[in-house]
Amino acid sequence: MPNYQITLELPSVSDIEHVVNEAVFPLLAQAVRAIAQEAQLNWIEAVKNAKLWSGEKTPYIDSIKVNYLSDFSAEVVSDYKYAYEIENGRAAKDLKAMLNTGTKVRRTLSGKRFLVIPMRHNTPKNSALAPPMPASVYALAKQMKQSSVTGQGTRRSGEVTILSPTTGMSAAPRQTPFLTDLTRRNPYTGKGMNYLVSQSSYKWGGHLTRAMLKDEAPDIRKRYAGMVRMKVSTGGSAYLTFRTMMEGSSGWVVGAKPGLFLAKNVAEHLQPIATQAIEEAMRQEGSTSG
Repeated sequence: MPNYQITLELPSVSDIEHVVNEAVFPLLAQAVRAIAQEAQLNWIEAVKNAKLWSGEKTPYIDSIKVNYLSDFSAEVVSDYKYAYEIENGRAAKDLKAMLNTGTKVRRTLSGKRFLVIPMRHNTPKNSALAPPMPASVYALAKQMKQSSVTGQGTRRSGEVTILSPTTGMSAAPRQTPFLTDLTRRNPYTGKGMNYLVSQSSYKWGGHLTRAMLKDEAPDIRKRYAGMVRMKVSTGGSAYLTFRTMMEGSSGWVVGAKPGLFLAKNVAEHLQPIATQAIEEAMRQEGSTSG
C-alpha cells in the first residue's frame, strides 16, 4: 500500500523553487521545515488521542515521518499498513475467511473446519496489546495454579478432531484427505493431508469456572470462564482464554468502522497557519533583499 500523507498547498513556493535555494531565502526554508515538523507533531498527537487499540496506535505513531524533498518542499507520511483504513474507514470483515487457507485448522467429525484462538487478558491497569481484566477477576485468577507448555511436536494440517467437554481435543482414529487451501482448490504445499504443523503439549493447572465467577455480571462470566494462568519464559504469568472459530458460525465478524480522518483534520487545521507563515517569510525576505 502506498504511503499515507498530509498535503498542504503552500503559495508561490513552486514558482520560485527553480531559481532560489536555501542560501538565498533562508527564512522561507526555515518556515517550510517548521510547518513540516508541526504537521508531524500534530498528526502524532491526533493518533495518541484517537480511540485506537494500542497494538495499532503505537506502530502508527512510529511510522509518521518527515521527508525533506528540497529546501522548499517537504512531505509528512506514514507507511503503516493500516493507515489508510484508520483514516478512511474499514469495511466489515469476516475473520472466518482464514479457515479457508490456514494450515493450522482442525476439522470436526462432520468435516467443519475450526481454529482454537488464544485470547490474552492483561492485569488491571495494563492495557498494552490486550484489554485488562476486572480487578475482581484478577483476584481469583492470580491464585490459580500455573499451566505450562511442556514440549513441541507436530500434527497433520486439517486433522479430524474429537471435541469433548471433559477431555478436550484428540485426534480421531479415522483421518480423511484434506484440502489445505479452499481458495485455490488444491493443496498449496503439494503434500495434502501429510502437511505437518507445529503443536504444543501442555501441563494444565487451574482454570476459572463459571461457579467461581458467580458474583460477576453475565458478560464477565462468559468472557473469562475457562481462563488459565500460563507460565511464561520470564517467570511471570500470562492469562489466557481459548475461543473456537468454527466454520459456518455466525460470529467472528468485525463490523464496519468509519474513518477517523486524523491526517485530514490536521491538514485542514494547519493549512491557514502554513499559508500565513510562508507569506510572512516571503514578505520578510523581500523587505530584506530590498
